Amino acid sequence: MDLAGILDRIPYLRVHHLEAREDPGGAVTLRMPLSETVTNHVGIVHAGALFTAAETAAGVAAWRVIAGDRAFVLLRGATVRYTRRAEGDVVARASVDSAIAGVARGAFDEAGRADVTVEVNATDPAGETVFEGSFDYALRPGRAST
Repeated sequence: MDLAGILDRIPYLRVHHLEAREDPGGAVTLRMPLSETVTNHVGIVHAGALFTAAETAAGVAAWRVIAGDRAFVLLRGATVRYTRRAEGDVVARASVDSAIAGVARGAFDEAGRADVTVEVNATDPAGETVFEGSFDYALRPGRAST
């Protein structure tokens, strides 16, 4: 399934207008355009919307560790840091280290379950980091959903 198809399966994301692409090497990049639906009372990107963009990128990256719909993804925890105001479009880039992905695939093939950590960095239009995060996921058997 392509990235747009994955995002279309999640009704909550519609107000965020996320645009997705997979970068060479398997990283997932989401762009969230600045709009009234993602801003707070002072007109900058709401912290919750910024978290949504970053977690969605991370969740898709985690989901792609196990091929097809063999696994679903459960967020277990996150460590995040907001580094500056996001005053425009936001680009969130998530990736799973290839060694970590390999270990997770092996564990899933052997035991039917795995854990994976995904790192995310989100930037503003000037390329400045506005958010850094580490998302911990459980990969469990069944039909995938992010």
